[in-house]
Amino acid sequence: MGQRGLENDVERLSGGQRLRQLRVDAGRTQLWVELEAGLGTGYLQRLESGRVAQPGRDTLARILDALSATYNERRLVMRRFGYRTPINPPNADEMAWARALAAGQLDEFPFPAYALDCLHRLVAWNAAAQSLLALEKVDAAENRSMLEPWFDERSHLGRMIVDPDGFLTALLTAFQYEERRFREERWSRELVESLRRSARFEHYWQRVATEPPPLGAARALLPLQLRSAGADILSFRLASEPFLDDDRFRVVYYFPADSVTMATFERS
Repeated sequence: MGQRGLENDVERLSGGQRLRQLRVDAGRTQLWVELEAGLGTGYLQRLESGRVAQPGRDTLARILDALSATYNERRLVMRRFGYRTPINPPNADEMAWARALAAGQLDEFPFPAYALDCLHRLVAWNAAAQSLLALEKVDAAENRSMLEPWFDERSHLGRMIVDPDGFLTALLTAFQYEERRFREERWSRELVESLRRSARFEHYWQRVATEPPPLGAARALLPLQLRSAGADILSFRLASEPFLDDDRFRVVYYFPADSVTMATFERS
């Protein structure tokens, strides 16, 4: 069965069935979970079988804690029972988990790539991204938004942009498309408000806001050009893909868009 088939099977499960699957995958008995979560004997069996239609939010949270459920698993189960789960930025442990998960994935990619969290903080990057972007010069490495330096003409990244109108418009189109999932969250609104204090960011924000997002907005439709340290003009197509286990993180890939750029990375 393909990945899409597996995802569809998960979507068809009821809340109780999903909890049972998580428990079985964790190798735990119903009694163990009940003791760990402070539940009465037999409660989890009734919940998994559908005889408890609406467990309390706190009860579900204790069960999910006992099962060490991932962020995505918690949100899925809560949604099955009608509870909205706030989306919070990852904490230090979750950042470390994502960094370890991304490391191997990024190292296998031969071109520049890096991982960001939902606040657009750098999580991890590969050697090609380090070489192209000289990330030791990027303030984002100090736990700040990676978007800020792109919109700062005085920054290292800002000076690399060959065509600001094309690059920054595409970058902000992808940003607005991705942020739709987080607009109800206070931290997301605060991030946007902070970025919009920059006149340059605000200029492109208003430009993009008046245009409908294109299909596949997380992918740049036109080549994006950067000036390398050696003064060569390199051309890329950017793609952004979410992590499978936690969609608060994503990986940004730089695919060479011309033969010069391809040859540059073949030599490195």
